[in-house]
Amino acid sequence: MTPRVTAILVGFVILLLGAAGLLYPERMLGLLGFAVQNPSHVAAALGEVRATYGGLFLVMGLAALLGAFDPVAHRGRLRLIGLLWLGAAAGRLLSVYIDGNPGLPGWGAAIFELLMGGALLVAAERAPVVLQEAPVAAAVPVP
Repeated sequence: MTPRVTAILVGFVILLLGAAGLLYPERMLGLLGFAVQNPSHVAAALGEVRATYGGLFLVMGLAALLGAFDPVAHRGRLRLIGLLWLGAAAGRLLSVYIDGNPGLPGWGAAIFELLMGGALLVAAERAPVVLQEAPVAAAVPVP
């Protein structure tokens, strides 16, 4: 798979997750296994989901898609987004070490994050480097 195709696929997945976070925060809470314990905090909890899983993911997905247009020029952008995913996976794996086995959903999330981050890092590194040729000096006769 080419770096461009990889960045497009990952970008669309992130974009869809962001749209789901913005439009369906209650479903995202359920998908994540979270519940609001205090009814007076529902608005704050939904706002947090819309901000973190909605707004941040939407912008991150758009950035990945923009990077897909020219993976060479946007190598740094793709690397950063990949590292963000790997950072999430690292935090999750640290939680496994400290807090214990997260069960199938937690392991699935860790694998998903590793795949998303790894795919973008590979895409960033595999984007072909374009070397610009130096202009050839005109032949000037030497007296």
